Amino acid sequence: MTNKSTLNQVEDVKLLKLEYLHPKYWGSWILVSFLFICSFLPFKLQWQISKGLAFLAFHLIKNRRHIVQVNVELCFSEKSDEEKATLVKAIFHENMQGYIDSGTSWFRNVEKFKHRIEVRGQDILERENANGTGILLAGAHFSILDLAGALTSLVCDLNVTYRPLKNKLMNAVMMRGRYRFVKNAYHKKDVKGFISCMRRGEILWYAPDQDYGRKHSTFSPFFGRTAATITGLTFLSKAGKAKVIPYSYHRKGYSQEYILEFYEPLPKTDSEEEDAANYNVWLESVIRQYPAQYLWLHKRFKTQQNPEDPSPY
Repeated sequence: MTNKSTLNQVEDVKLLKLEYLHPKYWGSWILVSFLFICSFLPFKLQWQISKGLAFLAFHLIKNRRHIVQVNVELCFSEKSDEEKATLVKAIFHENMQGYIDSGTSWFRNVEKFKHRIEVRGQDILERENANGTGILLAGAHFSILDLAGALTSLVCDLNVTYRPLKNKLMNAVMMRGRYRFVKNAYHKKDVKGFISCMRRGEILWYAPDQDYGRKHSTFSPFFGRTAATITGLTFLSKAGKAKVIPYSYHRKGYSQEYILEFYEPLPKTDSEEEDAANYNVWLESVIRQYPAQYLWLHKRFKTQQNPEDPSPY
């Protein structure tokens, strides 16, 4: 770990700052306390709490409900209206449980969950990481995102990329939790850090599945539509001399048991369009297995290939 990274981490995790006593952070402290308490509750009780939160979010946060409904309509048009309505509510439930799961990863001893994970394809990861080959783990925003990071650290040494939260206190809590189980957490703009990590033969987790606009994206098929897809897989794998291994992580049904799965590497093409298309084909296939456990609260189709076309949201 570089000195710069160490200094950044120390600054990221500071909770004892006078500014955090300001009234604007009182709500954040209540949320942190709530997540801390929930993380130690039995899973059945957690599941009921997240169900209640999902009910409130569904009825009160109408803009997010609209986004989810649009995404489901666009991606699962073959379902009946009743099936789509059920899926929308399940998405809210899974994502609310995901927030509680984040608290579990930040505050609990993750070693206690080792017997609750089923790891698939670990031989693929170990084979491709042999002889000092760097690995770019191509993940996605599935609902157990933070918890999956903690669980993955039980399988391999892990470096991650992150996008800081606007709320400084919540960001400090999040990063304090993450630094308990990752080797390094690289800011989204620390591209040199990404590259040097992989060139050292290490494993870097990267999720390129969100719409961040036109500038660094190509347009690729996704659920029968065209979606703006980040081109980072091509650049980073080439610059870092790394293999791209798709990686998924999901809850087993309604339980505190999890599946971590490593897949065969994506083919090297040197084409941003082909790499994005290959990633999206993989991602769509996994989402279809666990449709409610994906972050459909995000405007995945916000940026249109034709700038004159209106956003579906």
